[in-house]
Amino acid sequence: MQKILFTAVMMTALLTACSSDDDNNTNAPIEPIDNPNGKTLVVYFSKTVPDGVDASTGATQVFNYKDRELGATQWVAQQIADRTGADMHRITVADGYYPVTYNELADFARNEKEAGTHPVLTSMLTNLADYQNIIIGTPVWWYTVPMPIYSFLDTYDLSGKNVMVFTTHEGSGLADAINVIRQQEPQASVNATGFQTRGASAGSQSNAINEWLNGLGYK
Repeated sequence: MQKILFTAVMMTALLTACSSDDDNNTNAPIEPIDNPNGKTLVVYFSKTVPDGVDASTGATQVFNYKDRELGATQWVAQQIADRTGADMHRITVADGYYPVTYNELADFARNEKEAGTHPVLTSMLTNLADYQNIIIGTPVWWYTVPMPIYSFLDTYDLSGKNVMVFTTHEGSGLADAINVIRQQEPQASVNATGFQTRGASAGSQSNAINEWLNGLGYK
């Protein structure tokens, strides 16, 4: 069994991040997008680590999907794609780039964030122009998006596109994900109402995911 890393709980200090259990989106009404019938792409980053991770870290959640085991971010991305008919694109970096043990990965991710390192991507899109709507999914690492999300935003110009955001976390909610994407893609229309779920609860969030998508205008 593989296990997803939720880096909001990488260290004990991160457990103090504020977010109520199973909060979804914000309390504000969901902001509909202007073209929900436009072609949609779900872009997501999901880093898994092997068995043997200490369960107390919160890095143990996987969910079954058609006889496959998916980490929480990937599971939410798949639910969205199934619901909307969207295509999917997984953000990946080179095999072996990230350490495979939890503590080493936590330290590596913190150092990568502090250094502002944007890793080279190994998954590339050639048809981004085909999509009007981009849904970006990410775990929360050290209170923010993992650096491969920055690499994706460096690589692709989302100007003129509708961009929606969802996160999986263990206490940090949406963190600064929407602000990061707005700063990196100032000419995109980044929706103000993201979707968030604790990673441990992702598998029970189908109804909440549908409510978010309905609010965005997907029918």
